[in-house]
Amino acid sequence: MSHLKTILLAVCLLLTASAAVAQSRVYLEPRLGFGTFRMQSMKELQRVMIANTDLNAKATDTFGSYVQFGLNVVSDLGENTRIGGFVEHGSTGGRVAYSDYSGEFLLDTPLNYNAFGGLFYHHQAIKESKLRYVAGAELHMLITNMKLQSYTKINNKTESSEDKFNSFGLGLKPFVGLQYPFLDFQTTLSLGYLLDTNYPFHVPGEPKQQLRINSNNKTLQPGWDGLRINLAVSIPIVR
Repeated sequence: MSHLKTILLAVCLLLTASAAVAQSRVYLEPRLGFGTFRMQSMKELQRVMIANTDLNAKATDTFGSYVQFGLNVVSDLGENTRIGGFVEHGSTGGRVAYSDYSGEFLLDTPLNYNAFGGLFYHHQAIKESKLRYVAGAELHMLITNMKLQSYTKINNKTESSEDKFNSFGLGLKPFVGLQYPFLDFQTTLSLGYLLDTNYPFHVPGEPKQQLRINSNNKTLQPGWDGLRINLAVSIPIVR
């Protein structure tokens, strides 16, 4: 709940500042990132799946690190501060697998998220050089999509199925970095950590039909929290 209070405070600050930037210069900032994902609940689901197969199945993919890409739209708020919004897309996935001479069994759980929200950052020159330090934060609204895909092959007979689930969440990412002008475009390399909280996965359009891990009624939710490395290029479009 402490994360939620921080996020609500950030929303209020962004709304308060929005009127002040209406006449400021606007920048597009395409960004490419790489992140780690905690996914504790999803990894527990894999362990339950393995225990329930009665086979010597193994988790061959465990929701590893992967790339994200997105776009910022920001405006100057004073000489050294920018504020605006962003969109971002990221993905990861897991697989439980088993195979022998008679056939194979696969259980895949690919996930992706679409995030949007607000951000601000302060950038200041280091002494008299062109190099600048950057410090800021992002407020994330997360929409996660997950598929449960199973595939079984025994001799020449195959069966497959696919179910889809959704989840919604909030996140806050503080970050620091360095900024330098390449070809007259300010380029920022930043390191941050995403803190997130998510509602359980549910059937699309049916939020009360939640996905549960086991007979203990423990719900399943994504865990996108982890380290984030981002590279962004600032392109001025409106003076």
